[in-house]
Amino acid sequence: MLNHLKLKACVAALLLGSGVVHAGTAFLNGGILAGNGSEANPYDMGVIGGTPSVMAVTVTGTPNSFFDEFANFTITTNGQVSGAANTYTLTFNGFNLVEITGLTVEVWDNSHPNGSTLYASFSGNNATNLIGDLAPGSYHLDISGNLGPTAGMGQYSVALSAVPEPETYAMILAGLGLIGFSLRKRTAA
Repeated sequence: MLNHLKLKACVAALLLGSGVVHAGTAFLNGGILAGNGSEANPYDMGVIGGTPSVMAVTVTGTPNSFFDEFANFTITTNGQVSGAANTYTLTFNGFNLVEITGLTVEVWDNSHPNGSTLYASFSGNNATNLIGDLAPGSYHLDISGNLGPTAGMGQYSVALSAVPEPETYAMILAGLGLIGFSLRKRTAA
């Protein structure tokens, strides 16, 4: 009877654990990232600029399990935002031990979970995707996918960059020109 109860407890634990994916370690540009990717505690990618910000995450779970993670980011100037996502696969003896299928990244306004406008959606195929001209403010990513049919772990990365609009560069150059003109006028007087 005791063995029968132990067997039921083990089966119940397996059923509860199946289909659940947990975030492992997340990095942003090589440093450990704040947050755990959950709805209550999203990753914080900080301020996105002209240099790509790369978030790399390892998730663990059971084969074929679904995951949904979240990350907040901020843009400080008007600019063209682009992004790319990629997954990594590790195969051993014909089995994919590390694999994610169907990776999808959605870009929303506001910080999670307050977004109401979807700006772009792209897949984890390592292609650069133009998200569009975004105004300064807070935004967030919804990242989802499945672990592979034989994988208990998956790894993905998302890269974002925001290049200021040409008008911003024109204003900076005009401002520098005015400063140079005023300095030149002072030294001549």
